Amino acid sequence: MVKVYSGMSLNDLKILIKQSIKDITLEELYELSFYFNEEKTYLPQEYKKKYTESVLNVTINRLKLLKNDNASYTGFLDNTDVTKINKLLQHNDNVITYILNIIVIYTTYFLKEPIHLPGTVFPGKVSIYFDGKNYYCPVKKHHINNKKSLCNICIAKSNKEGDYVKN
Repeated sequence: MVKVYSGMSLNDLKILIKQSIKDITLEELYELSFYFNEEKTYLPQEYKKKYTESVLNVTINRLKLLKNDNASYTGFLDNTDVTKINKLLQHNDNVITYILNIIVIYTTYFLKEPIHLPGTVFPGKVSIYFDGKNYYCPVKKHHINNKKSLCNICIAKSNKEGDYVKN
């Protein structure tokens, strides 16, 4: 298992996660596509197509960005970061989950974006939005305590009651 440590530089983290994805195969990317198609089964009909296309495209684009990222980053990981990242990097026989976890780390610590893109529409026709300073998610407050959720690592803040964007 790959481990990160407190005080590790963001550049070293980037090198580590880039190495983790360099051997991803075309077959694994197909599996990723099938995974998202399966996931949409549980969504209301009006969200299925747009959500799947959005999430799959974002995931592939972020994977490509990471592979080609030659930027230098300043900063170091603290104990809270280390705990979250090591949990995501734990050995997992499910390669799809591992790929998605790498993308989550890259999105959070390097792109400084929420896991779901602004404009992603959730049931209730509400979406993530950016107010010019922070990202806000209308569903985070409902999933933050779910152990399978990635809300605890996502940089989007929970919306205040009644404060959301309807599409």
